[in-house]
Amino acid sequence: AIASRFARNGFNLKDVFKEWALSPFYRADGLATAAANPHRQAELADIGVARMLGPEQLERKLAAIFGKGWGRLSDSDRQFALLYGGIDSKEVTERAADPSGAMGAIQRLMANDMACKNIALDFSRPPVERRLFPTIEPDVIPDGTPGTETRIREAIAHLHERVLGRQDGIRSPEVNRTYQLFTGILADANEQKVAPEENYFCRGAESQRVSDPQFTIRAWRAVVTYLLRQETFLYE
Repeated sequence: AIASRFARNGFNLKDVFKEWALSPFYRADGLATAAANPHRQAELADIGVARMLGPEQLERKLAAIFGKGWGRLSDSDRQFALLYGGIDSKEVTERAADPSGAMGAIQRLMANDMACKNIALDFSRPPVERRLFPTIEPDVIPDGTPGTETRIREAIAHLHERVLGRQDGIRSPEVNRTYQLFTGILADANEQKVAPEENYFCRGAESQRVSDPQFTIRAWRAVVTYLLRQETFLYE
């Protein structure tokens, strides 16, 4: 209906904004209480819109978070961008709206690559210059003391805000899940008696093997990889 009126009124974009802001769709209430009311939550489940970010949008989002994008979804690597739903305005003129297996594989590769390149690099900077870990060091491990656990949870909450744009409390279910992943990676590495020297290759700024005696860099990489695979990050 708004589109029809937009066309009839000579394509005045101000009319669209006004009509949209006054529409029941835009002014829907009950969102604040939906979490406490399962029936209301079900009623509102389909309200709103969501779509997967395009390749250019994803590159810009990664650059905003990490200071530098991935680079493989930009003009320099159009094949990846096309596989991720992009267009070349020649042979491919319509963006793919539905995710595919190739897109899922690119998402996994992107998450692994960005975490691999940026975690140790961020820790190598002075705390005031860090984007990801301004309040914690790699030698902070869960040792059973409340203060240490709180510091790790606060670092996780900062990552949630930085990567996902969410302000989750340090005791929220979302932070709990990420904290369990972090501690699980540490426990698994210690149980398997993995050598402190990283036994896998990271490209870019971390092309050399990185000493990680506490396995925390490995664990933080897993956390960032996990967050970059979340629907909240990949969709808007």
